[in-house]
Amino acid sequence: MSEPNKRLYALGLIMAITGLVPVSSHAEEPLNYKVFKDGEPIGFETVTFTESPDGLAVDVTTQTDVRVLFLTFQYHHKRREIWRDGNLVSVSTETSDDGTPYAFLAEYDGDCYELAGQNTPRREACNGAWPLTLWSEQVTTKDHLYSVIDATPHTVRIDKTENGTLTLGDETYPARHYIMSGDVSRDLWYGEDGKLLKTSFKRKGYDIDFIRVDLP
Repeated sequence: MSEPNKRLYALGLIMAITGLVPVSSHAEEPLNYKVFKDGEPIGFETVTFTESPDGLAVDVTTQTDVRVLFLTFQYHHKRREIWRDGNLVSVSTETSDDGTPYAFLAEYDGDCYELAGQNTPRREACNGAWPLTLWSEQVTTKDHLYSVIDATPHTVRIDKTENGTLTLGDETYPARHYIMSGDVSRDLWYGEDGKLLKTSFKRKGYDIDFIRVDLP
């Protein structure tokens, strides 16, 4: 078996064992999330899928805008990921984080990538790191990630708990639960389609939740 075919076989075996759904090569329905701070809505996130000449374009828009005492949660983020044959080939971002602008472009050649941008140090690495893009369950296979804001590198560990269910509103859904620890802490729940149902974490001492709202 050739080396490329070995890699494809190994990827298929991992997907079969773990139940992960690879990023599709064709456009899909958008994902819509509400963002909550301590249970109160403060913003939204949308993930859309579009066929492009370069591959599958995944566009992520996130916006939160609220002030609590002397703290602000003003975050405006746009990101485009290009996927080809299930592989991430580029990421471009623009972010305003509490008024500070950031932007970067990362381009991939297999596991290697080059990255540079505004308020973002130039970096070249071959550790297969992805941005902290959580919409796809495939991110749970990674132990190297980087911030979608300023590309700060993160080393993480992601542990899967027992399969179970997640209640959103009045409905209960089958869900796979993961706990991300290390440089970044997240609780992650994914549905049977391999897409994010919910993520929870702390920011500035407050509980933040992203909850999917377009489910039947």
